[in-house]
Amino acid sequence: MSVQDLPLEARLEAHALLDRLTMDGQTFSPEDARRLIAVIPVTPRRRFSFTGLFQSRGPGFRGRAPGVGDVQLDGEGREKRVSWNAAPVHRIGGYLVTHTPGQIEIELLWIATREDLSGQSCQMLYDTETGEPRAMEISVQRTLTLLFVRLAYVTYVLWKMPEE
Repeated sequence: MSVQDLPLEARLEAHALLDRLTMDGQTFSPEDARRLIAVIPVTPRRRFSFTGLFQSRGPGFRGRAPGVGDVQLDGEGREKRVSWNAAPVHRIGGYLVTHTPGQIEIELLWIATREDLSGQSCQMLYDTETGEPRAMEISVQRTLTLLFVRLAYVTYVLWKMPEE
């Protein structure tokens, strides 16, 4: 996960802040947002980075079982995660958090178990000069189909604004 570990007190405080910021509603507390910006270490934005997940089917076999008949067992699939030059990710409770200048990305820990990633992550945008939160956006998965290839990608749409 993260090369930079957060102290326990910071992790607990960040978890409480994340719970409040991601609650249902149309607004969020700017004080909570400013405090989260201060608690999570910022990592410089990298011009080029890559994070990927490669999945393959596992080995399987067919056979004939006495008294049962034909049987087919599928093996467990394999998964390989790769990343290059990616920003550190902090695991805080059930959240995965990445902080780059002007943006804090928040994902649910179990995001990799969902086929539809809509609503499974959000990002808080803020002014890098003043540290004032501007908005929170939530993920929406879109799908593009080209012949027999289905490409899924995530975009973010406006979700919440800071309370006045």
